[in-house]
Amino acid sequence: MAYARIKSIKTTKRGGKVLSEKELKSYLNGQLFQVAREIKEYIITLAEAGSRHKFRKDGKDGFYQQTTVDFNTDGVTINFPQHAYFLDVGRKALARKVPVSVLINWIKRYRILGRSQKTGKYQKASGNSINSLAFAIQTAIYKKGLRARNFIAPSMEYAEQALAQVIDELIVPAIVTTVEFHLTKKK
Repeated sequence: MAYARIKSIKTTKRGGKVLSEKELKSYLNGQLFQVAREIKEYIITLAEAGSRHKFRKDGKDGFYQQTTVDFNTDGVTINFPQHAYFLDVGRKALARKVPVSVLINWIKRYRILGRSQKTGKYQKASGNSINSLAFAIQTAIYKKGLRARNFIAPSMEYAEQALAQVIDELIVPAIVTTVEFHLTKKK
């Protein structure tokens, strides 16, 4: 027996309302957006582990703002800022010096204060003190290196597990309960 075309798509959660393709797509995108937000928070938590400073969430050029998690037809796309590589792998001692301009931006972003040479008290940083502080940090990183945080591989594993869990627990049951086929016999 052959069957005719599908006449409508209904959901039991919305009281039998017929869902359009846009409504179904927005529902699924909402579920995936929540998972993307959870994956991003997990990545930030792993990257912050063991560091002295938390990532600021209000800056435009910070790690938090530049890390994005998106879903597309190919799967999950995670975009990291350029310096995420050095956070993950670390930096060997005596390899290369960090650019001073990057350190100056970092000092300004985190509002790191300098110390007065006379009193030893913290004071607002001026242009010269920011430069001298940046050169001191550059020299320290050059001599000692940076410890690796190893957060990219565990965050990728977490993203795979979270996506599989969402598909199994939320999306597939939602689609199964959403689609109701009305089939008619062909004569």
